[in-house]
Amino acid sequence: MGNKSLTAKVAKHSVSTEECINIYENDNKESTTLLWFDPNFESPRDTEQTTKRLRLINDYVKFYRNLDQCVKFIRSIDREKIFLIICGSKASQLLSHVSCLRQVNSIFIYGTEKQLYEHLINEYSKIIGTYTNLDELCEAIQKQIDLVDNQLETFSFFDQNKKSTNDLSKESVEFIWFQLFNHVMARFPHIEEAKHEMIEMCRQYYHGNTKELTLINQFESEYRSEDAIYWYAKESFIYKLINKALRSQDIDILYTLRYFISDLSEYLRREHKKMLLSNEEFLTVYREGELDIEEFNRLKENQGKLISTNGYLLTSRRRSQAHVIAMKSTKRNDVVSVLFQIEVYIKQIGNSVMFSDNSQFTEYPNDKEVLFDLNACFKIESIEQDGSFELIRMKLTNAGEMVTKDYIELTLRETEEKSVSIVFGRLMCNLGQYNKSQKYFEQLLNDPNGEDLAWIEFNIGRVLCFKGEWKEAGEHFDCAYDRMMTNKPVRVKDSARVLDKIGLILEKQGKYDEALDYYKQALDIKEKCYLPGSVSIATSFNNIGNILSLQKKYNEALDFYKRALNIEEKCFPSGHGNIAVNQNKIGIILRGQGKHDEALKYYQRALEMQEEHYPSGHADIAHILNNIGQILFDQAKYDEALNYYQRALKMREKYYPSGHIAIVQSLNSIGDLLFEHEKYDEALDYYQRLLKLQEDYYSSDELDIAQSFNKIGKIFYHQQRYDKALHYHQCALKIQEKHYSSGHVDIAASLSDIAAISSHQKKYDEALDYYQQALNMLEKCYPSGHVDTAQSLYNIGNILKQQGKYNEALDHYRQALKLQEKYHPSGHAEIATSLNSIGFILEKQEKCDEALYYYHQSLKIQEECYPFGHVYVARNLNSIGAILYHQGKYDDALDYYQRSLKMQEEYYRSGHIDIAQSLYNIGTIFCDQKKYHEALDYFQRALKMRQKYCPSDHVNIGQCLNTIGVCYERQNKTKMALDYYHQAIIIFVKFLHADDPIRIRVEERIHRLTKKK
Repeated sequence: MGNKSLTAKVAKHSVSTEECINIYENDNKESTTLLWFDPNFESPRDTEQTTKRLRLINDYVKFYRNLDQCVKFIRSIDREKIFLIICGSKASQLLSHVSCLRQVNSIFIYGTEKQLYEHLINEYSKIIGTYTNLDELCEAIQKQIDLVDNQLETFSFFDQNKKSTNDLSKESVEFIWFQLFNHVMARFPHIEEAKHEMIEMCRQYYHGNTKELTLINQFESEYRSEDAIYWYAKESFIYKLINKALRSQDIDILYTLRYFISDLSEYLRREHKKMLLSNEEFLTVYREGELDIEEFNRLKENQGKLISTNGYLLTSRRRSQAHVIAMKSTKRNDVVSVLFQIEVYIKQIGNSVMFSDNSQFTEYPNDKEVLFDLNACFKIESIEQDGSFELIRMKLTNAGEMVTKDYIELTLRETEEKSVSIVFGRLMCNLGQYNKSQKYFEQLLNDPNGEDLAWIEFNIGRVLCFKGEWKEAGEHFDCAYDRMMTNKPVRVKDSARVLDKIGLILEKQGKYDEALDYYKQALDIKEKCYLPGSVSIATSFNNIGNILSLQKKYNEALDFYKRALNIEEKCFPSGHGNIAVNQNKIGIILRGQGKHDEALKYYQRALEMQEEHYPSGHADIAHILNNIGQILFDQAKYDEALNYYQRALKMREKYYPSGHIAIVQSLNSIGDLLFEHEKYDEALDYYQRLLKLQEDYYSSDELDIAQSFNKIGKIFYHQQRYDKALHYHQCALKIQEKHYSSGHVDIAASLSDIAAISSHQKKYDEALDYYQQALNMLEKCYPSGHVDTAQSLYNIGNILKQQGKYNEALDHYRQALKLQEKYHPSGHAEIATSLNSIGFILEKQEKCDEALYYYHQSLKIQEECYPFGHVYVARNLNSIGAILYHQGKYDDALDYYQRSLKMQEEYYRSGHIDIAQSLYNIGTIFCDQKKYHEALDYFQRALKMRQKYCPSDHVNIGQCLNTIGVCYERQNKTKMALDYYHQAIIIFVKFLHADDPIRIRVEERIHRLTKKK
C-alpha cells in the first residue's frame, strides 16, 4: 500500500497551509505529539482517514510536507515527546536534522518498499521499525506510547543543606511550586459550575476525536466525586490533560481542571487516613522507566537532596513487576533503564504527604498500586548499577512540608502578604513565568473567594512591571490604591507598598523627581505606622537611594543605602540576600564615584555571601559577577571583564526564561565592553541580539529600545557609516520625544550623538547647533550644574577646536573642568580628559610650558585610573613627546614616544592606527637627528600600519610617503625620493587645498629633484 492510499476525505474543520496540514488551532495540551512528514501530501483530503486512526491513539496529530517547516516545528517543542512518522523516500533527509534532538522520542518509517529502509534501523537508534500498512504502524505507535506514558519525565530538586530559602534557584522554586499547589487548589469552591466548565473545555479540545468524546460524554453522565481514582487510572483524556498541565505548570488548564483535582485530592486524603489507621508501618514500592542521559545525570548530581516528581506518582508494591519492565533492553544509547525503589515509613510521615493503596480501585488489582500526591517529596539515598538497569533508592520524607512552611513564613513576613494563594502567584512570577502568574491573578480577581482584591490588583501590577508594561502596571496599582483608600477604615499602612510601586514606574520612565516624591510619601507613612528599624523602612531607604544614584547624587545615595544596610544587618541573619543586595548597591555608588577598589571590595563581600547561601548559578550571583565585570571594564581590564560578563550571561540564560530582563542586561554589558575595546563588529552582534529581545519581549518599553538604537548608532558612527548611524539616532530621538517632555536628559544625549555625526561630516555649524540644544536642556534639568552638563560643554569645546576657535574652545573646556572637579571625586577619568584637551589648545597656542603642565596633570590621573599600558595613557605620552620634540628636546621626546609605543603594542597586539602615529613620531625624531636608516625603518612600519587601517588614499598615508621621500632625498637617493613624493602628491592633490603649505612643499621638492635629475 502506497502513502497516497492512506487517505480519503477531509474533515470539515481541517485547515490547510502551504507547509503544514493542520487540524488544530490550539497548542497541544497532552504530553505527546504525533508528527507525520511526507512531501507527497497535497491537501487535507490526503490525511483525513489517517488522522482519525491516529487520534484514537493520541489526540494531537500534525502533518508536514515542507522539510524546513517540519524541522523548525520539531525544534520549537520543549514540553512534549514527538513520535515521528516519515515517508521512506525522505527518511534519510529528515533524520540527519532531527534524530539527535531530545524531544524526538521514537521514529517510524512508512513506505511501500520495506527492505529499502531496513539499514536505517542500525544507523539511528530511535527508529522503532519500518512499516508498509497502517494497522501495523498504529499498533507499534500504541505500544510505544504505552511505554512512554509510564516514564517519569521531569523532576524538581531542593538542596535542603543550603542556609537560605529567601531566594532560590529555578529548580528549588519549581520544587516549592508543587508543594504549594494543593494548598491553592483546595481554596477554590467545589461547585457544579466548575465541573461543567471542565467538561466544556475538554469537549472543545477533543473536537473530532470520537474515542475521547465518548469518554467525555460518559464522564458527564456517570461521574461521581468518589470515582476520581477510576477516571485517573483509565489514562484517558483527564489523565493526559492533568499530567501535561502539571509538567508544564499550565495554570490555565489546572484551574479549569480544579473540580477533578479537588476530588482526586479528597480521595487521597480519605484512603491515606485508612493507611494510617492500619497496622502497616513500613512499605517499599517500585517504579520502572527510562530516563534520558541528561535527566539521569541530574539525578546523580543531586544525590542526598530532596526531589519531587512534578506530578502524581504511581508505583507498585511488586518489585518483580517493575523489575521486568526496567530490564527491557533498549538499543538507544541516549537513555538509561532505571528502577526507583522507594521506602515509606507510614507513621513517621503522618499527614504531611498523602498516598493511597489503589489496588481495589483499578482494573489491575494484582499490580498493587500505590499513588503519591503532588507534594510527595523524596530524598535520593543512592544510585547504583544493578545488572542492566540503574537502581535509584529513595525515601519518602516530610522535609518538603518543612521547606514550604519556612518559605511561606519568610515570604509572608517580608511581603506582609496574608494569603498562601497570593504567595503561590508571586512564586510563579519569581520563577519568570510572568504570563502564567498574570493569568492566575486575573482568575483570582474574577473568582476571589474571599481573597483581598487590593492585593490581587497589586500583584497583577507587579507582574506587569516585570514584563516592562509600565503603563498597564500603573493602572492596576492605581486600582489597588483606590481600593485601599475607599476601604473602611482606610488602609494607610498598606498603601505605602503601592506608593513604592508607583514610584518604581515613574523611576523606570525616567521621571526621577516624581518618583522620589512617591518614595518619600511611602517613607512618611512607614515611619508613622512601623516600628523604627523595620525592614519596610529599609526598603524605602533603598528606593530613595536608587533615585539619588540615578541622579548621580552619589553622596546622598550612599547615605540612604548605608541607613538601609544598618537596618537589614539587625533584622536579617548574616549573609541574608537583602544584605548582599545592599552591599552591591553601595558598590555601584562607589563605582559611580570612581572609587573602583572600594567598590570591588563591596561587590566581593556580596559575592561571598551569595555563594555561601545560594546554589551555584543563582541569578543574584550572576548579577554580582556582572557588576565585578563593570569594575574591571572601568579599569580597562577588558579580558577579565569579558570573562565575568560571560559567566553572568551563561548563568542567566540557564536560570531565566528566554527574553528575561537580566539576559538583556548581560547582552548590553558585553556589547558595551566590546564597543569600548573597539571590537565593533562583535559589539554590533550583541547589541542586535539585545534589540531583538527588547522588541520581542519588551516592545512596550520603548525607552530601552531607544537606548539600544543609540548604541547601534554609535557602532555605525565609529565604523564611519554615518548615514546608518544617523538613522538609528533619529529613531531613538523620535521615541524619546514621544515619551518625554521637552528638555529631558536622554533627548539631550541623542542630540549630542547626532551632533557627533555632523562633526565628523565636517558640518561644524550644524553640530554646534545640536550640541547647544543639548546644553540648553541640561542646564534646565540641572540648574546648579551636573557632570552631564560638563560633558556637553566639553563637546562644544571640541567643535570650536575643530573650527580653530581656540580661545572659545579653551573657555568651554575650562567650564567643563570646573563642573567635573565639583561633581566628580578628585582623580576621576573625565577630569583627566578635560585637562588633556586644555593642554592641546595651549599647545596649539604655542604655550608649551602651560600645555606640558596640563598634560602632566592629566597623565598623573590616568596612571591612577587605568592599568599600565592603557590607550589613553599612551596617547598622553605621545602628546608630551610632541611638545618636547617642538622644544628641541629630542632625547626626552624620544623617551616618551617609545614608552607610548611599548604600551600600544602591548595593548593592541594585532595592530592599531595609534601604533602608526607613535612609529611616525619616533621616525620624525630620528630623521631630525639625521639617523636616516632608523627613521626609514619607523616610517615604513608606520606606512604599513596606516595602509592596513586607513583608506588607500588617506591623507596620513600621504604624510608617511612624504617623510620617507625626505629621508631618501637627504641620503641623495633622488629616484627613490621622487617615487615617494609622486605617490604622496597624488593623495595631497585630492585632499589638500592648493595653498596648503604641506602640498606646496612636496610640489617644490618634486620640481627641484626633477630639475636636478
